[in-house]
Amino acid sequence: MDNKFPFIAALITAFFGLLAMVKPHLVSKIASITPKGKTGISEIRAVYGGWIFGLAGYALWSQSLDVYYCLGAGWLGAAILRIISVFIDKSYSSKNFRIAGLELFVSLLFLIKF
Repeated sequence: MDNKFPFIAALITAFFGLLAMVKPHLVSKIASITPKGKTGISEIRAVYGGWIFGLAGYALWSQSLDVYYCLGAGWLGAAILRIISVFIDKSYSSKNFRIAGLELFVSLLFLIKF
């Protein structure tokens, strides 16, 4: 594959999954969620960690454009819904806009052909 940007985006995605598996309390602070008990921590490790890391791992292993596009669509959906949420929920914060920018950036790495 000539275009390395989707591969880089998959590495970024894998990093976030790995971070959630290893540092669930840090990820809960970044995501502004409060895990309730040990089940809450397991949820962060499993969904924010294992699910995301598993998807990114498969993308890195398969190097499939379809998988890259699927992950890009997911990141783009997250960015769009975050921006919509900012206005609907009136959750204007620089943190929300920075995270939306990151989500949009990663989605573009997956989706734009160079």
